[in-house]
Amino acid sequence: MELNAPAPVDNDGRDVIERTGVESSRRAHTVAEANSVYEIPRTATVINSNGFSCIALQFPDELLADSSLVSAELQRQAPNARIFTLADTSYGSCCVDEVAAEHYSADLVVHYGRTCLSLTTRIPVFYVFGREPIDIDDCAERLSAAVERGTNILLLSDVAYMHRIGDVAAALREKADGAFGSVVASSITAADQVYRPGSENNDIQLGRSWNLPRDHAIGDYTILYVGQESLTLTNVLLTQRSQAVYSYDPRTLVLREEGAKANRHLGRRYYMVQQAKDADVIGIVVGTLAASRYLRVVEALKTILRRAERKFYVFV
Repeated sequence: MELNAPAPVDNDGRDVIERTGVESSRRAHTVAEANSVYEIPRTATVINSNGFSCIALQFPDELLADSSLVSAELQRQAPNARIFTLADTSYGSCCVDEVAAEHYSADLVVHYGRTCLSLTTRIPVFYVFGREPIDIDDCAERLSAAVERGTNILLLSDVAYMHRIGDVAAALREKADGAFGSVVASSITAADQVYRPGSENNDIQLGRSWNLPRDHAIGDYTILYVGQESLTLTNVLLTQRSQAVYSYDPRTLVLREEGAKANRHLGRRYYMVQQAKDADVIGIVVGTLAASRYLRVVEALKTILRRAERKFYVFV
């Protein structure tokens, strides 16, 4: 599946206005391909074993062409459930559209493709990320050439590569001559189970969790992010105080050290922060109605703006 990133939040909206339809480069033309690419048997097992009766399928725009095939096959494998496809998602396709699903009384949303893993508040979600290929040996070779011997590595990845993150960690640990120190692979708790609102763990960051050795802290590690430049990578740079952050793009086989100069989203964000400091009127745009605790974030922003004596408007 071609899993394209959502439009970044650090621009003037031109990306959304000028966005054109994108056709997936790896479509499912047969039932067998659909079963494999969209993990239909696993999804049907989740539906049948949990007794879900009304299922909303949410596809990003680039995968909608496969929605009728996936829906029909899933209906065949889960005959006791009513299955329908959501269209015209209210906001970015990376977020679960709880509002549209609730209009049809759905008791489960199956979300396909890239996701920001924002927590939902009302409806359980089952994620099908898709599985992109990665050259593990090339990744290990390039990283070992870029960092000092004995460097501790924390592995994070885009959701499409999470299925191989354990193999990447194993390859780094097996690297000859002690090229790396401690190697820790992150995990996505929502990857293999239904996420139910209220079950979140405070130790989860960016939708991911990891367990460092007891005598280690995040500052002792260099982060390797496997995936393309995206908002998830930008959030890693903003929130994790590690020694350094590298990204490896499996599509182009390029490893680079990240920073404001290399990451255009991060550089643009710094620029917009400076613009906001000089603004007299602020617009707070609520780009989701599903993410957990978004109202708390909006109220916190309003409090800060009142203290700064800035005029503001909220747009939903």
